[in-house]
Amino acid sequence: MRPVFTLLSLVFITLSVRSQQLPQHTLYVQNNFLLNPAVAGIENYIDLRAGYRTQWVGMEGAPTSFYASFHTSLNKNDRNTKRLSMRNNGSNPGSGANTNNRFYIKPHHGLGAVAQVDKAGLLKTSSLSLSYAYHLPLTSRINLAGGLLAGIKQYRLNVDALDLVTPNDPFEASDFSNMNKADLGVGLWLYSNSFFLGVSGMQLLRSNSNSAEGGPYATLQKHYFATSGIKIKASSELALTPSLMVKMAESGVVMVDGNAKLTYNDRFWTGISYRHNDAFAGAVGIYINHMLDVSYSYDVTTSAINTVSANTHEVVIGLKLNNAQKVLCPQWVW
Repeated sequence: MRPVFTLLSLVFITLSVRSQQLPQHTLYVQNNFLLNPAVAGIENYIDLRAGYRTQWVGMEGAPTSFYASFHTSLNKNDRNTKRLSMRNNGSNPGSGANTNNRFYIKPHHGLGAVAQVDKAGLLKTSSLSLSYAYHLPLTSRINLAGGLLAGIKQYRLNVDALDLVTPNDPFEASDFSNMNKADLGVGLWLYSNSFFLGVSGMQLLRSNSNSAEGGPYATLQKHYFATSGIKIKASSELALTPSLMVKMAESGVVMVDGNAKLTYNDRFWTGISYRHNDAFAGAVGIYINHMLDVSYSYDVTTSAINTVSANTHEVVIGLKLNNAQKVLCPQWVW
């Protein structure tokens, strides 16, 4: 029986490690909604995205991840507008003199959803979550959004591929080969058209599964994210966006991502990323038109695992539906 207990330990060590770090995405810079439910409804259209990531190419059982997400604002057709603000001298705004164009938003609601499937070895994780957010203008330029996420995660072990020493081992029929867990997340997002600052918590529900007293168990680990970025206009055509993300798991695992993104004419962009003690990445993207955009990233692994694997590819395709203003590059999340 000792080999069986060894197998059990390895399986749940794997599950525990995976729960300590949610699926990794390099191109989250193109979809911050994955990390923070408060982003739901931030733009003036229906944002629909799909992403695929294959990690550590060439390694048997290496992680792969696919997701599809959407979010939209309610009363979106008249939400983002420009207004003319008069100076104290009482100039006529209709004359165009002594006026400033300023973007502002109306208080509004946002709704969204994310479906994701991740595979690593024999373990498959499927999740579905729904999000709600409320956006409130604090000043003529600065806005604050709060969001809530609720969903379910399913962990499924491919027991048919297990090579057990003991035939008909009870482990094959146990709850651990197919577990469902409730999920909860919250977030805040402070933003304007020149900066953003967000904090969020994911997997906040404590949901344990135990086979028996003293036996193996599985639990969701809480995750916390802090993200920030600033948009620097280098010229009328060039914009530089440095950003930072810090993520921490309940177990104490901390990772830091630094990014720099250069956008040309609101249509083409390229960027670099560094994930501390893990990888460098290069990325490119194009906003083909007001409906379609495509992004690609390539990670070069710098950790010890690079001796047994190749590197990582990720692709994200985005659609802007009901984009009445024909926005090309996002106005609030770039």
